[in-house]
Amino acid sequence: MKKKPTVYVVVLCLWAVCVAVLVASLAWTVAKIPHPLGAKGVAVVCLLATNTFALAMLWLGSIKDFVFSCAYKLASKSMQKAYQQVEEQAQLPTTSPRFVLLYCTCNDFNPTALLQSSHQHYNNYKTVILDDSTDQRYVKQIDDFVDTHAQFELVRRVGRQGYKAGNLNNYLEGRTDYDYFVVLDADEIVPPNYIQKVQKYFAFDKLCGAVQARHTATEGENLFQQLLGLSVGSNGKTVQVVKNFYGANALLGHGMTVSRACYQKTGGFPHVVAEDISFAVEVKNAGMNVLYAPDVLCQEQFPNNYVALKKRQCKWTQGNLEYMARYNKDISKCPMTWFEKLDVRISHYSLPIVPMLGLLLTACTIALGFLGYPTIAYSLGVYLLMLLFLASPLIPDLFVYRKSKKFALLLPYFVVTVCTYASLAPMMIRTVLLGLLGKKAVFLVTPKQSKKFTFCEALKYTADSLLFALATSILSLLACGSILPVILVVVGCAVAPFLVLLANVPATTLQKKKKSKRQNT
Repeated sequence: MKKKPTVYVVVLCLWAVCVAVLVASLAWTVAKIPHPLGAKGVAVVCLLATNTFALAMLWLGSIKDFVFSCAYKLASKSMQKAYQQVEEQAQLPTTSPRFVLLYCTCNDFNPTALLQSSHQHYNNYKTVILDDSTDQRYVKQIDDFVDTHAQFELVRRVGRQGYKAGNLNNYLEGRTDYDYFVVLDADEIVPPNYIQKVQKYFAFDKLCGAVQARHTATEGENLFQQLLGLSVGSNGKTVQVVKNFYGANALLGHGMTVSRACYQKTGGFPHVVAEDISFAVEVKNAGMNVLYAPDVLCQEQFPNNYVALKKRQCKWTQGNLEYMARYNKDISKCPMTWFEKLDVRISHYSLPIVPMLGLLLTACTIALGFLGYPTIAYSLGVYLLMLLFLASPLIPDLFVYRKSKKFALLLPYFVVTVCTYASLAPMMIRTVLLGLLGKKAVFLVTPKQSKKFTFCEALKYTADSLLFALATSILSLLACGSILPVILVVVGCAVAPFLVLLANVPATTLQKKKKSKRQNT
């Protein structure tokens, strides 16, 4: 599947226009400052210029999201035709290649998901549990499961170096008794025709080293999980498809299939927290391709509460920061096209960079207030830009759910999403700063157990967000006489306890009716 630079040419052109508008606005604003500037005036100009830079960088990712959404809408038919060629032209081998399903777990076990994934309409595969658990409750649960289901092989290792990557390498290194392996997470559910479908991609592209399947979220048990889980399905159906033709394909670390030839050429998974996106770079360096398979639909569980999401976001932030430090030079030298390299950087660097840019905007705005600059009027203009920035990643949801009953959930989904990720900013800022100071990234297991929270627990788990909101409010009041210049940050952080309590609210009646109807049939 040939990739084209069209989308990123449009992204860069639109971004250049927006930067020109921002710079012109800065020049107009500076021109209104009384001259001669003096030390105070120079400080104001520097702060305004810094804010302009931060907005410009934030807008690059925002414009990318917007253009990708438009590209999906405008080019969906041509992309579907390209995928149709996989069905029509792929010549499957006459013999059945050997597949192994690798179920990775560490203090997390979902026997229902494992059993569903292991039922494949295929005759030459096996399923292996790679258990890194330290909690004896999970160790015993897995032992009992294997005793009952003898068809599963269980592998444990001494030491747990390299996290998930080390777990996979421990099993795969030196083995030749397979042709392809499939990586499954503990909550992963792949369809029974997964192996049959994924083979077509390897047969279609002789340089294909890895295939990433599409994902949707399993039905949420509570309102938090139900609302935020919508993002999984929309991203997989739109953004990842566009990347397959106009960007760099990502690996998600689960629901992905890798050939033995690819694994051997790359030398295995790098021992880093973000082993999936790092391995994708190694695949390209090995002269092979990663393909995205939207017709292979898998299911995963979105974090079931705010606390679990916070832990996952912390892991992702650490992992992406480590990825930036380790792979920036490799990406530059990688045999990718210029727009694939740009896509990799925008997609994976944004997680640690965006909260730092947000902090920079907030700090500069407060500093402008202390210098006597009219920040109320200035911040209103910034808000308009920021709201557009916050809304752009949610455009794919409109395309995917516009004709669905879930469309009614999009407004609360938007509000909860914006507040959730705004409230996570203090944690992400702290994580980035600790990483820059040398703290090593750690693989954190996302908790899967459902629970109800008391209000005191909600306050405990969001103490950092509440303190950040309080400190920001006080500084803004002292500097500007109002919290309006920082209202988006303050509100997002202040409502964090209520986001935790959304896990106590059962999934909406709409979903219950759907589930009941399915059970009756």
